Amino acid sequence: MNELTDLTELRDLFADKPHPTADRLAPARTALLAEARTQRRPRARAAGLRRLMLAGGLVAAMTAGVIAVQTFNASAPASAAEVLRLAAAAATETPWPEPRDDQYLHYERIAETRAEKGVPNVGPRHITGEIWESVDGSRPELWWHKPSKSRPQGPEYKELRTRCPGRGGPAYADLRGWPTDQEQLRHKLAERGNELHRNKDAAAAVWSGAVGILGTPVPPKLQEAIFTIAATLPGIETEELKDATGKSGIAVTRVDGRFRESLIFDKTSYVLLGGQELALGRGRELWSVTRPQITDVLPAGSTSLKRRGCR
Repeated sequence: MNELTDLTELRDLFADKPHPTADRLAPARTALLAEARTQRRPRARAAGLRRLMLAGGLVAAMTAGVIAVQTFNASAPASAAEVLRLAAAAATETPWPEPRDDQYLHYERIAETRAEKGVPNVGPRHITGEIWESVDGSRPELWWHKPSKSRPQGPEYKELRTRCPGRGGPAYADLRGWPTDQEQLRHKLAERGNELHRNKDAAAAVWSGAVGILGTPVPPKLQEAIFTIAATLPGIETEELKDATGKSGIAVTRVDGRFRESLIFDKTSYVLLGGQELALGRGRELWSVTRPQITDVLPAGSTSLKRRGCR
């Protein structure tokens, strides 16, 4: 057989078949990507069949009068839901040790608030903080504020903070007690989402709760459960965003009215890098959180610092 004969036979084979659409191609694409990730060398016959199938798809597009060219990275996820499923797996692949209640989580949090075009009286605000967070929230926490890369002339200082009852997010030890059962956790996330933004529908409240909770370290098993639930929510989409450090990642975004909330993941490992919250009329905040280390005590000399009271 020569190439001309091949194309003629393929044209006849697919002449009476429906034209490919995104909905029809999505399952095949997902299966093909899943097979590519196994990194097994296909046998010659299978490879030849795959080329025949791809050629058939091209001929079907040609008979429709257009040629649609799409290039895919073999390791790229097929959908926002798949990104979140990969993130769920990544959360437990390299978990950190389980801390005791009397220990501290030591990590860095970077946040940057930017005014959007036409938004008055917003920022910019830049926070680069090295944090020693009390696992059970019962001890003063150390925040070391440092100049950000975008504002190297900014102030640097340390302060001890007291966790205020009923304010801020739950302590790490509290999160450790959250259920990983899907229905129970969905309810907890919706409660948290409604605390942050009132008058949201159920899906929007769950998504907002997830974004809000993940702004600080979360136990790996709970992260896995949160990402698994988030993958089932309607209205999620992927885009490319940079986190607060300037690193480009793959983001999963959900839009609800004037709120656009995103989680940003590493493009290769799918480890959570940070997130973005964009609200019309209020500007944009980017944040990132590093993987925590576990320590027994605060750095030397920090206990002599003036303690900031609960406000």
